[in-house]
Amino acid sequence: MTRIALISLSTPTFNNVRAASALPYHLMLGAEENGNTEFEVWSFNINDVNEKEVRKTEENLKVKVHLLGKPWWYRWMFRLHLVFLRILLHYPILSYFRLSEQSVKDINDYHPDIVWIYGEELFGLARFFKNSRIVALGPDCESMYYHRCLTKNWMTDRLSKVMRYAFAYWQYRGMERDYCQRDVLYHFVGQKDAEFFKGINPEADVRFIRHPHYAWRPKTIKFHSPKISLLFAGRHDFYCQHGTDDLLESLDDTLRESFEITFLGKGWEPWSERLKCRGWSVNVINFAPDYIEELQKHDIQVNAIDIGTGTKGKVLDAISNGLLELGSPYALENIAVENGKSCLVFKTPSEAIALLQDVAANPAKYEEIAEGGRKRVLQEHARKKVAAEILDLF
Repeated sequence: MTRIALISLSTPTFNNVRAASALPYHLMLGAEENGNTEFEVWSFNINDVNEKEVRKTEENLKVKVHLLGKPWWYRWMFRLHLVFLRILLHYPILSYFRLSEQSVKDINDYHPDIVWIYGEELFGLARFFKNSRIVALGPDCESMYYHRCLTKNWMTDRLSKVMRYAFAYWQYRGMERDYCQRDVLYHFVGQKDAEFFKGINPEADVRFIRHPHYAWRPKTIKFHSPKISLLFAGRHDFYCQHGTDDLLESLDDTLRESFEITFLGKGWEPWSERLKCRGWSVNVINFAPDYIEELQKHDIQVNAIDIGTGTKGKVLDAISNGLLELGSPYALENIAVENGKSCLVFKTPSEAIALLQDVAANPAKYEEIAEGGRKRVLQEHARKKVAAEILDLF
């Protein structure tokens, strides 16, 4: 039996709750499916999961969750609106979270074979556990995110933005360099993330292992007729706003006879009204109680993601649940699919529109591509497979 102590910024939950909290949940679930593992969790609970949800996680994963107290200064910084003081810090604010002596003792008394640290800001805690193997899961390389921000013209159009991203890059790069240890295995769910971290720390043991998909259900892949259903899922925020606005602005209005559009998430109302004025059939859903059920009512998911790192969970959700994914390179990076065979990749709005025109003319061809994507994701991103790959490293 392999005993694993998980130390996490957020409390693991089935779906992301105010943080990227679902990834460790599903990796633990995958390890349980493989058998011969035992987990105990220590969480700073930055996602403020309530007691009922903590108990639910414990029951579903058969683990014990220990909630660690947040530092007193962290609570007061938000209460007194002093978060701006982070500019005085050498590292990102969450990296100053510390384990009490009692918590360190409790974890060591658990005698874990592996100490698993989730969240880059906690990488420095590895020094307290010299008697265990340590795997640190990013899941993303944050310094690479801010480096990417600084390469985008539309994200550096004001000096204030440049200063903000450059400062964050300096903080995270310094943290990643100074907290890195040779005897720790670093795991990222992004290939470029792993390479970027390795570039900062050439001596580090760094691995890229794919992100597991979460919930999926069987679905017969058959596009709707007479109008194929396009889905834009997620918030209309800065991660996708620039690319999505360009795409929707450029939409060929003759396609409205072949497609209808649904926006699932917040912030899409202005686009809904604009498209309706242009004659499109449009629906807006701010929140779906059963996300997978709603997802499977549609045929194609469009993700014009402009910036980001790691693996995009909503893209994995769409492909695994039988939707054809039409996405930008950032949307589909680190997912085991191939353009034209198991997904569709576009770099410009004109490329996306040309693909939609071909979809309308040859729906059966693209139903097969959607099927190919589902098979690839269910096989290569299965949580049991991903968890086994991580444990096999030891």
